[in-house]
Formats: sequence, C-alpha cells, structure tokens
Amino acid sequence: MTVTETPITTGGRGNRLLLEALLLGLIVALIAALFFCGWVFLRRIATLYRGHIYPNIYALGVQLEGLTPEQGAAALEAVAERVAVGSLVFTDGAATYPFSAAEAGLRVDTRATAEAAYTIGRSDDLRSQTAVWITYQDVPPTFTVDAMRARVLLEQLALEISVPPVPARLQLEQGQLIIVPGESGRVLNIEGTLVQLLALPAEPGHITVPLVFETVTPPQPDAELVREQVTALTSRRIELFAYDVLTNEMLTWALESDTLIEWLYLEEIAGEPQVSVDPAAVRATLEQLAAALGDGRGFRYEEATRQLLDIFTAGGGRVQLYLTHPERVYTVRQGDTLTSISAQFGMPPGLVMEANPQIDYDRLSVGQTLIIPSQDLLTPYMPILDRRIVISIAEQRLRVYENGALLYDWPTSTGMADSPTLRGVFQIVSKEENAYASQWDLWMPYFMAIYPAGGTVYNGIHELPILQNGQRLWEGNLGRPASFGCIILGIPQAETLFRWADIGVIVAIE
Repeated sequence: MTVTETPITTGGRGNRLLLEALLLGLIVALIAALFFCGWVFLRRIATLYRGHIYPNIYALGVQLEGLTPEQGAAALEAVAERVAVGSLVFTDGAATYPFSAAEAGLRVDTRATAEAAYTIGRSDDLRSQTAVWITYQDVPPTFTVDAMRARVLLEQLALEISVPPVPARLQLEQGQLIIVPGESGRVLNIEGTLVQLLALPAEPGHITVPLVFETVTPPQPDAELVREQVTALTSRRIELFAYDVLTNEMLTWALESDTLIEWLYLEEIAGEPQVSVDPAAVRATLEQLAAALGDGRGFRYEEATRQLLDIFTAGGGRVQLYLTHPERVYTVRQGDTLTSISAQFGMPPGLVMEANPQIDYDRLSVGQTLIIPSQDLLTPYMPILDRRIVISIAEQRLRVYENGALLYDWPTSTGMADSPTLRGVFQIVSKEENAYASQWDLWMPYFMAIYPAGGTVYNGIHELPILQNGQRLWEGNLGRPASFGCIILGIPQAETLFRWADIGVIVAIE
C-alpha cells in the first residue's frame, strides 16, 4: 500500500487576510479623509460665515442666511408686529380684565431671536454643525415684555379698578350731627403687578397675571374735635341779596346752620381729618335758591360761589350777588317790526339782529319766533344800589337819586323822532371825558355809554356836543328832543353827573 502525502499550503488564506486588512485600512483612511475634508470644509465655511448666520436658517418665515445678528434683527422687525402673541388677563380673584398680550408689551425680541439663529451650527457637536448645511432650520422666536408699555397699561387700568378710600363724612339726621366712619379702599400696586408680569414666561398664548393691591385706610376723626369745629362754622350767619334790574325788586336770603352744614365735609390735611367747605355744595345751594325764583333767573355761579366762600371764610356777613336773566322767545304778531319789538323789550335792534342772524327783518311773518337776548348784555356789571338815574322821555327830564332820595332834577334832550332814544333798563358801562363821534364829526364831553346803538357805537349821556368849529350843537334846545339818540345835559350838569356816577349805576329810561 502506497501512501501519498499532500503538502498543506497557507499562502491563499494569508493573502485574503492581507487583502482584508488593506481594504479596512483603505476604508479607515477614506473615512478619515472624509472627516478631515468635512472638518476643513466646516472650518472654511465657518471662516466665510464668521459673524454671519449660516445657510438654511429661518425665523418668522424670514431667511437669515448671510446676515449678521444686527441685520437679522432688522429683517425680523419688518414682520415682528404681525406675529400673534396671544392674550393676557389680569385678575383680582373676583373679576378679570382681558387685553391682547401686545397691549401689555409682550413682543418678539428680534435681537434675541437673531442671536439664537446665529448660534445654530456653532456648537462643538459635528452633527449639529453638519445638519445646518443639509436641513431646514426654523428658529422659534424669543419673546420679551416691554416694561414701559406694560406700566402704561397698568396705570390706565389703575384708574378703572382702584377704589379710593371713603373718608369719614358728616351727616345731619333729625337735627343731630352724625360722623359716619370712613371706609377702606384699594389702590393698584403698579410696581408689584409689574413684577408679577415680568416673572411669567414670555411666551405667546394665554397669560394670567394676578393683580397686586394695597389697602388704603382713611384716618378716623376725633369726634369731639369735629363737633366743635362744625358748631363754630355753622354758627356763622350769611345774608345774600340780589337786585332785579327789570322788576326793581330786592331779593334777600338768610342762610341758616342747616344749610351751612351741607357745605361741610371732612378732608385729610397733614394726615388728619379736618372740616372744610365744599365749593360744589355751595354752588348747589345757589342753584336751589335760583330754582325757587322762577322766570329762568339765576346767578353767575362761579362768581357767586367765590363770593360765598370768601364771606364764609371771613366769618360771615352780607354779600350782593349778580342776578342773571335768561334769553326770551317772542312770537311775531300782526304789525310787528324790528323797531317795535326792540322797543317792547328795551333791547337795541342791533342785539336782536345778532341773536337772530337768519331772520329777514323786512319780511317778518306772523308766528315767526325771535330770540330776545338776555338783559345781562345791557347790565353786565354788579348794580350799584344806592345810586340811580331815571330819564323821562315824555318830560325830557333827567333825575338823579342817591339812597332813594332825589339829588338832581335837570332838563335834558333825548333823541329825535327819526333817531329815538330807546326805552329800557340800562347801566353806565364806560366813561370818557371827551369822546369823539366820527359819524357826525363832533366831540361829546363827559360821555357815559349806556347801550349799543349799532356795532361799536354807543348811545349815552353827555354834555352839549361840540362841532369842529367850536360851536355847541343844540344849545338852547334842552327840554325837547334834539339828539341822534343820546341823552344831552347842560354844561355844568354833565360834568357833575360824570363825577358822581360810577360804572354800574343803573339808568332807567322811561
């Protein structure tokens, strides 16, 4: 038997292992090369985009590639206002006060959003660095609260929801003074509420912010001290009087303690309750007095209120009030003319025309209504009660009264038939020692204006007029109508009256 030996060969297996090792090394080298190339690429790109946002990065739908953070913020500003930031509700636990979050100052922080976009792809993580080049990157917006705008909103809200404390007050019950204790109030703590708002996450959506309040407690008065003050104040006596120039009636009122106590209230002065006078209550008293007068009469309320406050502060006394009269409405009758209507009311035609600019006075019709201006236009000054001038057109006399007694009785000349002197109740409204009448080119010594004759021209009382040649007009005519509407006096009489009569003296023309 013959045995044949076969030699074992290891060259093929070794070659395979060597091939595999070479292939593995090649792969590793390739991968290393790829990584190196990628690293070089990223470094190169990082150099190219140094200070600029990488590609494929968006925020609020705006592409930010290649922009610096500052440029990115500017680009986002153009769309930031259109971003819905949700709603915000302030609450005090019982009630809610809704606003849009934008009203409260919640807005997109474009700078912070652009900075966030800039950081994308700049971490040490190679995967995140690579992802920025191959995938879309949407940066969520960053929100912030504008503290100034939020404070303005809270200041407005504070006006609505703050409840001021109710101070202690005075009350009269069945003639007895009652001191009603004050009640606490609440005031919105704007700074505290703002802290609550800023502490919440600034994100769009529904935000609820608790309101912070401070309780304000009014000081409580010393009851005995208050009663002493009230007793002293209400023991003062005030007498009011007013003269009705149309009816020649004197009206008087005496204010008693039950009225004066209605003027008083408690206010805090230097941290302590003090008894003070309420101007609104003083005016209310005047309005009540006027309502009882009827005929639409009243007072110049601001002036009268100041007068009463002054006299009350002075400890009481007597004070004259100006009595006002309303406009009147007249219905035109058969045969009426502007002249006859004006004469009926003692109102200059020019003032009637100014009050009714839409009326054609050449075509008055029965039933038409006219506004007759207030008597106050003719007697604007506080009437001087101890002096009075009365002019009789029928007698052509001017009489002067002082304290009800006749002081002077002089002949006068009033207007001629074609330029009559108006009858009515007037007042000396201005004085001029030597007035010039350009319409007639003459001088009027010791002129005292009493009512408007048209435009800026006034009829008044004066001495015999002087023409440019020095001649006295109408000399020798006193005692009969002669003027263009003024009331003419002799040479010594006019100066005497001028020195005696003050502005505000009533002039009644009959």
